[in-house]
Amino acid sequence: ARQLDEVLRGRRVVSGEAGGNPHKWVFYKPSRRVLGQRLPDKVIGGATAIGRGIHVKLRPKHVLLIDDFGGRVLYHRPEEKLPKKYHLLMRAEDESALTVAIQGWGFIGVLTERELRDWVKKRGTGAAVSPVGTAFTLGRFNDLFDHYEAKEKDSVKTFFTNGKSVAGIGNGYLQDILFRAKIDPRRKVSQIAKKERTALYRAVRDTIKSAISLHGRECERDLYGAPGGYMPVMDRHAAGKPCPECGTAIVKISYLGGSCYLCPACQK
Repeated sequence: ARQLDEVLRGRRVVSGEAGGNPHKWVFYKPSRRVLGQRLPDKVIGGATAIGRGIHVKLRPKHVLLIDDFGGRVLYHRPEEKLPKKYHLLMRAEDESALTVAIQGWGFIGVLTERELRDWVKKRGTGAAVSPVGTAFTLGRFNDLFDHYEAKEKDSVKTFFTNGKSVAGIGNGYLQDILFRAKIDPRRKVSQIAKKERTALYRAVRDTIKSAISLHGRECERDLYGAPGGYMPVMDRHAAGKPCPECGTAIVKISYLGGSCYLCPACQK
């Protein structure tokens, strides 16, 4: 989002295309055809990261929303060749371009301000706190636990990944957060004691700030296609190897639709 803001702010969009490689897990709002019609003659404003999405202001009175996605958002200079596969293409008046390629699933929208408010309300994520914002304090973090409605039913993994409490934490980064806090992802929210919440808070703050400063994980790409420098502690490469803290073999489990990696000795 920071790179988008630096590079594209003030440029006028001359054309847009939603498609190129559509599949059923890429969702558009409005339709692909109408989305493409909304893009021309918009002026690109500021870009911000909100949760697992990027919001780009399009003047007048629209927002480009790339949300809940994994994939690549790439800037292309006028002379550069575009990728063969993409799910959104925007061309600027200087002949530079922006492409979005979704991996897995994701949402792309060019929304009016009212449509954006309705989208956030429908998702139930409007009250989520950014882990890098000034509102993310230990006190606020404890409040999120205390007032979590499904604390007896939901696990700590759900607490983080549903996007309703803390914004922008996916399953990948959560593995490192839970390892650093010594928490098993299957623990119920109600079971997390105050002392453990403090460890979780610090692990969230430190992990996400480190990842941002290093431009994401090594499997992710920045706006220019360069890989990130954050090296995960807990991922598929760790399975079966000794825990860096105690030497116990790291195990892989399938839980809530995704893989989790944990130390059965350290994480309780």
